[in-house]
Amino acid sequence: MAAGRFKRAPFCKTRIDLAFVIDSSRSISRSDFKKQMQFVNDIVDFLDVGSDETRVAAVSFSNHLFPQFGFNDYTTKTDVLTAINGIKHSMGDATRTYLALEHTHQNLFAPGNGERPDVVDVVVVLTDGATNPGSYDRLTGSQGKQQTQKEAALIKDRGAYIFAIGVGRGVDVKELNGISSDPDQRFTIQVSGFSELNSNEVKQMLLKRACVEIETTPVPTPPPTTTPAPKEVECNELLADIFFVLDQSSSLQTEGNFNKTLNFVTGVIDYLHVSPTETQVGALKFSNNPEMQFHLTDYTDKQDVASAVSRIKWKGGNTFLDKALRMLRTEGLNKAYGSRDNVPQIAVIITDGVSTNPYATKLELKRLHTLNYILFAIGVGPDRNPEELARIANNPNNVFEVESLNGLQAIRESLVTRICAERVRAPVEIKKP
Repeated sequence: MAAGRFKRAPFCKTRIDLAFVIDSSRSISRSDFKKQMQFVNDIVDFLDVGSDETRVAAVSFSNHLFPQFGFNDYTTKTDVLTAINGIKHSMGDATRTYLALEHTHQNLFAPGNGERPDVVDVVVVLTDGATNPGSYDRLTGSQGKQQTQKEAALIKDRGAYIFAIGVGRGVDVKELNGISSDPDQRFTIQVSGFSELNSNEVKQMLLKRACVEIETTPVPTPPPTTTPAPKEVECNELLADIFFVLDQSSSLQTEGNFNKTLNFVTGVIDYLHVSPTETQVGALKFSNNPEMQFHLTDYTDKQDVASAVSRIKWKGGNTFLDKALRMLRTEGLNKAYGSRDNVPQIAVIITDGVSTNPYATKLELKRLHTLNYILFAIGVGPDRNPEELARIANNPNNVFEVESLNGLQAIRESLVTRICAERVRAPVEIKKP
């Protein structure tokens, strides 16, 4: 180890929910990455960790996002330290800091994931450089450095404190100060290298600021909230079977990007009345092969459906849409798996590119259209194919196109309005293929 153990001081009495955001890029050598992880290990070892004490979560990042563990995953210090020791050095050639920050506020701090509303939230960001690429991200449509600042602001707006620790000469001080909470002199920490990071002085500096100064500092006041306006559209008494077909191919590049699709889906579900007597919902994902996530009858209320969607993981691969459509027909919207007679059979297909086997896709679409399935096609990003989207939907009103994943939320209510309109459409009886 680069530094010896330091004596435990009595000043850390604050219960916190502590999230580590760890740079795992190639610019950090293997030996320096070990020093970085030793620093994280020693900080955690100094705390009282437990379900009713301090909880710990972690995410690492480089060119991709690497979720490690959440606040609910480990409830003892031994288990947390074991998980920290298992974090790998990905050595990616990019530093997409914003993906990790996005994961922090959308997942680690999401309701139901172990973060406690009555406990101080603390985020420690460790990096040896700056967001890279800092300019335009082709898929997300984001400017890298701007997106990092935006995601950090969203974390701080919810009342969390962020410590930004920059290691070495390649750090962008302006970016660090933008990430960290105010004042900068308290929440931004710069060190010359990973050996200094792993020194007792730096560890005790962070612990003192996180444990003592936060304890005696008023919690940041979140922006004032008002009673949410009623939804402009809502699917009251919509009797329908709805399946979401989600592209998880490698062109999405990161799990964070795939999570934007999932957030869009849960937002649509929020407008529906999910129950065995109203709207039933199912989902599958696809790349090289389709994977059923849950059937129409697996979950019978909105909260359980939304939770199931949020647990879907990204894998990567090609875009074999034809296989997904076949699974939709034979297992998804099928009487043997819970679909209902004389009820609109609706599928929402979200894809960011062209199907790998267009000919087979055309054949499957023909079968679905013959069965009177109602298909919505959502094309995302610069590689979307308008002609294929039109073939999928077979109705120009059911085609949606957005320039990036960030644009999905803008079409949510329009999609819900179109889905709700299908309540007046009488489908033919769906027979088992």
